[in-house]
Amino acid sequence: MAKVLVIRLSSLGDVILASSVIQPLYDRGFHIELLTFDSFAGLFEEDYRIKKLITPSKEELSGLKNIIQYAKKIGSYDYVLDLHRNLRSIIISSVVSGKTVRYRKNSLKRRLYTRPFFRRFIKTGRKNVVEMYTDTLKYLGINVEKPRPYIPASQKAVEKVKDILPENFITIGTGARYRNKIYPFYSQVAGILEKEGFKIVLIGSEEDKQSYPERFPETVIDLRGKLNLKESLAVISLSELTVSNDSAVAHMARAVKTPVLMIYGATSPYFGFYPFPDEGEYLYKGLPCQPCDLHGKKECIKGKPECLEFEPQYVAQEALKLLKKSL
Repeated sequence: MAKVLVIRLSSLGDVILASSVIQPLYDRGFHIELLTFDSFAGLFEEDYRIKKLITPSKEELSGLKNIIQYAKKIGSYDYVLDLHRNLRSIIISSVVSGKTVRYRKNSLKRRLYTRPFFRRFIKTGRKNVVEMYTDTLKYLGINVEKPRPYIPASQKAVEKVKDILPENFITIGTGARYRNKIYPFYSQVAGILEKEGFKIVLIGSEEDKQSYPERFPETVIDLRGKLNLKESLAVISLSELTVSNDSAVAHMARAVKTPVLMIYGATSPYFGFYPFPDEGEYLYKGLPCQPCDLHGKKECIKGKPECLEFEPQYVAQEALKLLKKSL
């Protein structure tokens, strides 16, 4: 049985999407080990497909000396899939024994796409990140026709959260790392969807709660900051639909096959993180200034991001339309 080490250290959304290589490897009998940061380990602790989780802390991989020392302890493999392609992963994969295959990141092309001058010279055809990840499998003799992220929801976590969840509910992920990726009218959307007969459950971290302090209707169940990653994934797996920014919550929904409506702000589907049609839909204005930044952290030149000004009624209608489509 050939051994393969899959490397994707961060961030949470990328780690989730990197799961797209796990099932094809498992189906073909590979011994799979996954290297990711310890903060994301909970997602894969009960994943029957993964033989071993290697979960360093960020401190353990800080500095060249520490990275090399850690890599020497990892072991040897037939193949190493570097799905991160940053300095840390390049050093680790160079030290670890095994044939290394790195995914094509296209960082320069993505960065140039944030500049209107260069954007007009770049072909509009785009490739989804999960396709870019699974392209590495071709070097192992594996062709994936329909790559999708997939993480089995923990049954223990499902049983734990079922008691606090209503029936017929929609999850909303209000958070994102940067302000210009955060849709500002989720509270109004929640109110509209409740009038349509759905319960609303908020998912995310305590930081997500702080970044979106708007008051929601009292009937909304706010679980932000109260669950670990495993439990959050379980909640999403039980929901009818997820509405989210371009953030990890959207990709968690994709990983458990829950339809997702993704709202784009400062970033763009061109970067490859959009859901496929069978996974959901996305809202994107496509303004001349959009995308303004690769990660959405740049301050808006207009002072107020017009890219996020979708009417709450429109967002709710698109969510309901997606629900009908997925039935």
